[in-house]
Amino acid sequence: MSLTTAVEISQKNFKIPKEITYSDGNFCLVFRPLMEADADAINAAVMLSIENLRPFMDWANRKLNVENQLERIQKSKESYSKGIEFDFSVIDINTGEFLMSATLGPPRSLNKKALSIGYWTSTKYVNKGLATLITKILTILAFDYLGCDRVEIGCNQSNEKSIRVINNCNFILEGKVRNYFTEPTREMIKNGYCQDRTCFQYALITQDLINLSWYRDIKNKMIVKL
Repeated sequence: MSLTTAVEISQKNFKIPKEITYSDGNFCLVFRPLMEADADAINAAVMLSIENLRPFMDWANRKLNVENQLERIQKSKESYSKGIEFDFSVIDINTGEFLMSATLGPPRSLNKKALSIGYWTSTKYVNKGLATLITKILTILAFDYLGCDRVEIGCNQSNEKSIRVINNCNFILEGKVRNYFTEPTREMIKNGYCQDRTCFQYALITQDLINLSWYRDIKNKMIVKL
């Protein structure tokens, strides 16, 4: 897949977001590009959450440390500046604590005006509605600020928590893709990696937005700095 997809969206017609803030009665958040200073906090959150991440994230079954996070962050910053992929740290404004990682990246489809959502949440903040909220914010960012006419999200058909998040955001199930995910090694299986390799593929397109009862309310609580 060509990595020019997101460049056409963000750089030709739209400015790359520098920061997104969101506040309601439950959350006070800032989204910002990854920084080298995040490496320790991200690695700590990964280690804390490793048992939850390993079943569905193949990268969680690799060697993980602060040095690897620094390398990833440096690559992420370059991709962000070029509009290829937007990796965000989601931070609690009041405490400064890292809550989760959120991404808008190249889509699975050939549509040059599409982006794909990805995320993982620190174990400390699961089951609090945060993943659903972040998915909604990323959806609005893609459609209203990056000029998308399609936003995609996918997950393993065995990942019930992710399916619940996606359904809560009213994404439309478009189909399932067999043998989509990495064939696990024996070590990955030992670590708990899911052997089900089928992906549920969901999307929203511009015409679906009128049916999203949450859209306007969430957007009104966002501030996007360009």
